[in-house]
Amino acid sequence: MQILLVGEGGQGVQTVAKIITLAAQQSGRQASYNPSFGVEQRGSVSLSYVQIEDNPIPYPRFESADIVVAFCSRAVESIKIYLKDDSLLIFDNSAVSDRALEPIKNKIKKYIAIPAQKIAQEKYSTKALNMILLGALSAQLRDISMAKIEEIMFETLADKIAKDPNIKEMNLNALHEGAQLAESFNQENSPLQGAETKDLVNEYSDDQKTWTRYPEYCKGCALCIARCPVKALTFSEDLGFLGNPMPKVDIQKCIACEMCSKTCPDGAIKVEKK
Repeated sequence: MQILLVGEGGQGVQTVAKIITLAAQQSGRQASYNPSFGVEQRGSVSLSYVQIEDNPIPYPRFESADIVVAFCSRAVESIKIYLKDDSLLIFDNSAVSDRALEPIKNKIKKYIAIPAQKIAQEKYSTKALNMILLGALSAQLRDISMAKIEEIMFETLADKIAKDPNIKEMNLNALHEGAQLAESFNQENSPLQGAETKDLVNEYSDDQKTWTRYPEYCKGCALCIARCPVKALTFSEDLGFLGNPMPKVDIQKCIACEMCSKTCPDGAIKVEKK
């Protein structure tokens, strides 16, 4: 079994890969995990190659995947070359746009669509989307028990659980919901379709200034909101590249002090006076 997981750095792609690999190894299988990401781990495309075999694995990479898991639209470009006729695509159809899927639709014969980002945002936390996709993937690995995956998941998240015990139940519920959605998914009744592309309003202006945000850089850290001296910034319903809410501005309140753009660690805001 050769599994490719692809998403944005920071979405938990590597965490999912590690949990699956360790669970396979502790279930008596040969398993390897090989991460691949850009210089900047957050914001760049993050890939993970996982192999689960009966025999020793000679090389940690592969040319085609039995299962491909796509966390976001930017992942789709990276998975093209790994698809074969019988590859199973598991994707987040609330985050992967239909526009991004269009170039590979003719290659996809088997797929499972899970609205992971939407479910995480509405029921758990945006950070739980990776556990929902882990559950969907786990449902395909019949020889690795869910109990073992749960055990490794708790070990992997031990530090976070120690700080907030609620994280344990939240991730457990997200894991099982992902598995149930995958097991009940009926491809015949669900056309291969991604999320509708929504045109975001990223530029706000009046006759004195323009305030611009860049979704491809904003990770929703809220430092700009905390530092705004006139409370002109609040969270919007729009999500950035990590699936977190981005800030929006009340342009009438904004005094163009540029505190938000100077505070932003990722260069995701620009303020211009006219």
